[in-house]
Amino acid sequence: MKEKSKIIKILFSSAFILLAGALLVSVVLSSRNRGETKIVYRDRAVVETQVDAEEFYNILFLGTDDEAGLCDVIMLVNLDVERGRATVAQIPRDTYAAYTDASYKKLNGAYASLGGAARTAEFLSGAFGIDIHHYVCINLRTLGALVDAIGGVDIELPCDMRYSDAEQGLYINLKKGAAHLDGETARQFIRFRSGYANGDLGRIDAQKLFMAALFSKLADEFSPVMAAKLCAAAEGVETDLSISDMMSMGVKALGMKADSIALLTLPGKEATAESSGASYYVLSAEPTAEIMEEYFGRRKEFDSEQIFLNTRYNSFRDIYFSNMEYSVIPIKEVAENLELSVK
Repeated sequence: MKEKSKIIKILFSSAFILLAGALLVSVVLSSRNRGETKIVYRDRAVVETQVDAEEFYNILFLGTDDEAGLCDVIMLVNLDVERGRATVAQIPRDTYAAYTDASYKKLNGAYASLGGAARTAEFLSGAFGIDIHHYVCINLRTLGALVDAIGGVDIELPCDMRYSDAEQGLYINLKKGAAHLDGETARQFIRFRSGYANGDLGRIDAQKLFMAALFSKLADEFSPVMAAKLCAAAEGVETDLSISDMMSMGVKALGMKADSIALLTLPGKEATAESSGASYYVLSAEPTAEIMEEYFGRRKEFDSEQIFLNTRYNSFRDIYFSNMEYSVIPIKEVAENLELSVK
């Protein structure tokens, strides 16, 4: 009976992976969803209405490394049932964020510094001015096991990928061209960044390609047998989703079309902290606020305490107060619209 319950959970969670771009799987689940309101947009005005909370979800997805607890994957996922759409917003791991008094303020350190996914979700909820209803955190070793469980994914590698870091236990050796990624090589692909002309943004775009490939695999081949394999592989997931939450989301996700699932990267640009020489990704405030309003139901002022701005540096200020462009790409069009710039 227990095993049957686990398989039911993985069936519905795998359906929900389709909307999230299939990077992460949610299984061992506990509490209920929060809140009874959502945001409805009319001519860009924000109106609060009483509705079923299960019609609108914001979920924080985190993918941590296996050594330092740093996040190589940070995503906000929205499921908007009324509009029949899902949105995946990628947040670069090098994003500047004042979540600590320590000198290291890259967002990928928030999980370890704040004490887990729940605290990270609470921090980002306040900074973005949105409700984050749930969180899911998975380590990349588990992600590799899940990729193996579905038989791997096919992808076009944009360049040779070679990198070695003994301290991180990170060894990458992949060749350019068509490739079938198993769990281990998928982990390498997701973590690689040194060969991209624009560093962390290159890795973000590569993750889009991976999500699209995984989406295609699940959409074409998902079955109860695959669900059982996923169930056996899924370990170490940190989440507050209950079984009923996951079942509800899975049913709703099954009704969504591929062209209604979109990917975007929060707009910004890299800048260097002059005192330390550290490179950060600085968010562009105005368009990021627009994204939070349009796709994630922003209810409060975006970044009211300027958590995403280091006022010591003019280069940070110039980016933060700029109005940078961004692209929203349907997941089925990722491969056609995305060109990775390599060194």
